[in-house]
Amino acid sequence: MKMKISRARLTPVVLASAIIITIIIVTAVFADYIAPHSPYETSLSQRLTPPFWQEGGSLAYPLGTDLVGRDILSRLIYGARASIIVAVATILLAGTIGLVIGLISGYSGGLVDAVLMRIADAVLTFPLILLAILLVIVLGPSFINVIIAIAFMLWARYARVVRGEVISLKERDFVTLAKIAGCSTTRILSRHLFPNVQNPLMVLMTLQVGWVIVVEATLSFLGAGVPPPAPAWGSMVAEGRNYLTQAWWVTGMPGLAIILTVLSFNMIGDWIRDILDPRLRQV
Repeated sequence: MKMKISRARLTPVVLASAIIITIIIVTAVFADYIAPHSPYETSLSQRLTPPFWQEGGSLAYPLGTDLVGRDILSRLIYGARASIIVAVATILLAGTIGLVIGLISGYSGGLVDAVLMRIADAVLTFPLILLAILLVIVLGPSFINVIIAIAFMLWARYARVVRGEVISLKERDFVTLAKIAGCSTTRILSRHLFPNVQNPLMVLMTLQVGWVIVVEATLSFLGAGVPPPAPAWGSMVAEGRNYLTQAWWVTGMPGLAIILTVLSFNMIGDWIRDILDPRLRQV
């Protein structure tokens, strides 16, 4: 592992990304103690207060206020909690489903493999955002339904990757010896194949964090994500889109948070990919 880490150097960009992600996670976990105001507290007298460095700004609202006087910084902090929870829950759910289906499909082969992969192909052919919006509309906008909708789109990617790894592994000698020793299919899948697909699965899960955050923000922007008044970065961007010329910070601050978060997770994902599975560098 030391040799692998030395090959994937800790560049300044990677370190900066790690710092940003750490800050986001810490603020999300301890939002109740870090946020200077309640994310729901309104004050029409402080409506559209600019950031503290602009004329008319105040240190009481460092990043300004929105259309009804809510503190942008506090809503960003609580919005980070929503984005991280959705991303982690979605990836764990989709990764688990994709792992199970990929193991079964790759090891079984034949008709089982064909049916499962055609289902995965069907999911992958749908326009992702359109399918997510449709599912959220059918299920109703809520935190859980957003997670289910995005996971429904995502599991096929994990299944494809795991299936490919299993197909290349199931002909190896250690699997053949396990069969000769009388190991059951469940034991072969869980004790012999699963440990060997963990690295590519972990790489893909890490690389998908930023994508899930973008999809969640898009759904919230379109009104099909985390239901208001709960703070979400996408809905915050939507609230200020008609005031870009007079109150750029209402949209600009959550937009900047999305950009920094997604870029940071992508950079860390690339770095982890180079450490765990250099074969995926061209994927």
